[in-house]
Amino acid sequence: MQRVFATPTDYAKYAEEDFDDTDLLTKRLRSASVEVEKLIRGAVYDVDDDGYPTDADTAEDLAEATCAIVEHWADTDDPRGIDAVQGAVKIGSVSLGTTSSGSDNLSASEKLARRIGDKAVDILTTAGLIGAAVAHS
Repeated sequence: MQRVFATPTDYAKYAEEDFDDTDLLTKRLRSASVEVEKLIRGAVYDVDDDGYPTDADTAEDLAEATCAIVEHWADTDDPRGIDAVQGAVKIGSVSLGTTSSGSDNLSASEKLARRIGDKAVDILTTAGLIGAAVAHS
């Protein structure tokens, strides 16, 4: 079962801009939760039987980070991260996209920031959730 860390109500609480399509927002929150799961793999925190954090602050941090990813995708219009990993497209002397030769020269953290934004990573880092196994209570 895929855990979803945020609801449309959470999004309205944390995001600076409204998201008009609730069905699409729900799908994006699910996809963003997958990204959060990848980021917190190895983090230690108490969970319930369904794998959700039992600590309210941890749950809030996960919700806020999830919403930050969706907000980044809304800002970049790139919810699948396709543009984030593509470099410039060059046809003759015309270059479309970035001026670099692509994202091959970017570090893993720079690629991640392009795909999901810095804010979610910052939230999870500050909360101590990045880089640390889930403890079951």
